[in-house]
Amino acid sequence: MATPLIRTYQTRAGPMLALATDEYITRALDLYGEYAPDEWRMLRQLICPGMTVVEIGANMGSHSVDMARACAPGVFFAFEPQQILFQILCGNLALNNVTNAVAYPDACGEADGEAIVPCVDYGAHGNFGGISLRDGGGGMKVRVRPLDALELPACGLLKIDVEGFEPAVLRGAAGTIERCRPVIYIENDRAANQQTVIDAIAAHRYALYWHLPRLFSPDNFRGNQQDVWPGVVSLNMLCIPEEATVHIEGFTRIDPRDWTGPITLGQA
Repeated sequence: MATPLIRTYQTRAGPMLALATDEYITRALDLYGEYAPDEWRMLRQLICPGMTVVEIGANMGSHSVDMARACAPGVFFAFEPQQILFQILCGNLALNNVTNAVAYPDACGEADGEAIVPCVDYGAHGNFGGISLRDGGGGMKVRVRPLDALELPACGLLKIDVEGFEPAVLRGAAGTIERCRPVIYIENDRAANQQTVIDAIAAHRYALYWHLPRLFSPDNFRGNQQDVWPGVVSLNMLCIPEEATVHIEGFTRIDPRDWTGPITLGQA
């Protein structure tokens, strides 16, 4: 019998389906029973019951289940354009009795259109959260829609992890950002895009802070003390509306006109 491609892992959030071949998220769920716990510890401080939360680039839902639970009875919206990851995401929401989530198999961008998810061998080991959409070439066509098309009446938190698509997502969410003033939590680890992302959010009158969550935490769900990713962090930004009365400690504020990244990146 062939080895199952999708397996169930017992995690801090509950049972989780995941691609057995994924070298980051699934490996973390297997070894530690959680993925990027520093990221979730920060996010849970930003979510209140009844809040509308949007996650663009939800992957398999390693944080989605917790985020949806935290904002209930508010609505949790998730976008994930990789078909198999979207199917796993929906499975995880259902498996964990999440009833306040709306998931879309779409990408978010500047305007309505299409993008290509490149051909990926999900049976081979890889980092499937690192797949970037393309404008053309071989692969699977997916719908692209601007977040503004949802015409959300409220949004308290907007989480974005889209592997280089960040500028387009922000342009397509400009109306939502201005109207709803959500806290924005966004990956910004592409050297070629960093200034563009910083400028786009700062233009909406936000204070920006670097956040470098580790992939490993010694107090993980399984109590596993072996760090298989020593020193590895994500490079994210926490963005707070300037008018918000939020006290931020332990974060480095970014001056959009004069900043230095906290880690050195290649020219991706």
